[in-house]
Amino acid sequence: MRADVFERATAQLTRVCGEPRDLISLWRESTEILARAVPHYWTPCFYTLDPASLLMTSHYHRGLAEIPADWLVSEYYADDVNQLAAVARSAAGIATLHEATGGEPARSPRWHRNMTMGGDQELIARLRTRSGEVWGALGLYREPRTPLFSADEKNFVRAVAPLLAEAARTALLLGQARQPDVADAPGLLVLDRNCAVESTTPGVARRLAELPDGDWAAGRLPSSVLALVGRTLRAAEHPDRGDLVTVARVLSRTGTWIVLHGAPLTSTGELRIAVIIERADCIRCSCRPTA
Repeated sequence: MRADVFERATAQLTRVCGEPRDLISLWRESTEILARAVPHYWTPCFYTLDPASLLMTSHYHRGLAEIPADWLVSEYYADDVNQLAAVARSAAGIATLHEATGGEPARSPRWHRNMTMGGDQELIARLRTRSGEVWGALGLYREPRTPLFSADEKNFVRAVAPLLAEAARTALLLGQARQPDVADAPGLLVLDRNCAVESTTPGVARRLAELPDGDWAAGRLPSSVLALVGRTLRAAEHPDRGDLVTVARVLSRTGTWIVLHGAPLTSTGELRIAVIIERADCIRCSCRPTA
């Protein structure tokens, strides 16, 4: 019976994570699905992390406006177990506070902090894409006198973590590309599967003009964009074979490096490709966390 629950939840998360949405909507919809698959106290904690430093960059917990400041500082300052960065760097990528303390969670300062909110158990899982970039973390909690997180539940969370990671990365990239007023913001180009342009954000023409062998005025896309679209289409049709977000680095006409991100969009039922174009000096492009 539990296997059926995990299978349905995986299918639902695959659908949600494969559609374009903002980060908050992603977390909200994922919350409902996770609750049915892995019972937990209150609601999950979702974090975004900087892939290079593994520092927390945002937090979402429905019903909790903000984490107390001392909690945030202690996450990276105090000596403790089950911290986000440590779990993100670990071989397993998932850990519980009970395991980390040998069954004596009261030895951990974070357990005492969690208990003030009613949470006895804590499960932390990294959200890492198939390409190896950690874009976030997930925290699940259980109140006292409830069963420990089972091996099957942890295996399920580990299996869907890459889906959530890729969706979070796409949401962050699309969110920034849709803010053209931000200085040097990325450009967003949406194409159908035949490479016809459906929509763009301001500044895309300037970005495309920096790429070799294209001619935006004549309606000719650069070869690097077309190649990216082809790879992204294939990734969308075979999501089990690798990363849904494809990346290409291109030397521009001016000698600087440009990074292209391709992501499939399926909200209308018709597959489309979002191409995000940005300068390569952004650390989000290729950095991996250090050991």
